[in-house]
Amino acid sequence: MNRLSGLRVWVTRPVAQAEALCDAIEAAGGHALRQPLLAIEAPTDPAGSDRGLNSAAGADDLIFTSANAVAGAWRLRPDFRPTGQLAAVGAATAAALRAATGRKVLAPTVDTTSEGLLALSRFDNPAGRRVMIIGGEGGRTTLADTLEQRGAEVGKVAVYRRQPVTPSRPRLQALVAEADVLVITSGEALTHLAAITPAALWPDLRARQLVVPSERVLKRAQDLGFNTMPLRPPRMDDAAILETLARCPAAGHGIGRGSA
Repeated sequence: MNRLSGLRVWVTRPVAQAEALCDAIEAAGGHALRQPLLAIEAPTDPAGSDRGLNSAAGADDLIFTSANAVAGAWRLRPDFRPTGQLAAVGAATAAALRAATGRKVLAPTVDTTSEGLLALSRFDNPAGRRVMIIGGEGGRTTLADTLEQRGAEVGKVAVYRRQPVTPSRPRLQALVAEADVLVITSGEALTHLAAITPAALWPDLRARQLVVPSERVLKRAQDLGFNTMPLRPPRMDDAAILETLARCPAAGHGIGRGSA
């Protein structure tokens, strides 16, 4: 099957999450350019995170914001056994959480974002419930702010941190020259890419097709001046990303830009 024949895809995911997608791209006839823009590291205060998980175990609801959050929680506390309702922002996070717990996980099926999770009936009226959000350091506050406004008692446990990865200038030039499309999996990654791209490279970068995770990141790409409308998969799992890549104009036409 060569649905992606000739398509050169820069996968910007952190290393641990990138390999399966890269393998799928190459199995479909494309060429994966492996270069993360973010790295996943241990939280700044592991002891504090461990205490937070101890408190979170008895919460009414536990919301995991990413597969990295699931991995980070069980890396810090292998015996973690939460008793409350489990929820996940996206399909990949839900799958990781089911694998870790063997339990049912609540997750949006259409809008796999924080806003999509908040639209579920479980979170219409969380007043009086204790909700713990398990995620990374920093990031958006939409979940916490909205749940607090709806009357929940909200806490957050940071179980990992994202650190920017900056390729050398020659490496960055080569990637921009070669890639037909970039898979951007967070607004933070896009912001970092914009910050590290020299002015001379912007015209070439803006000409590239983007695959983005949400409407918010799509609008950010438009604000940055990308020439082609970014593509947004229905979910940010590997299968949905692959289907979206197959819709790129260069897919299946043997188009390449050299080698990075």
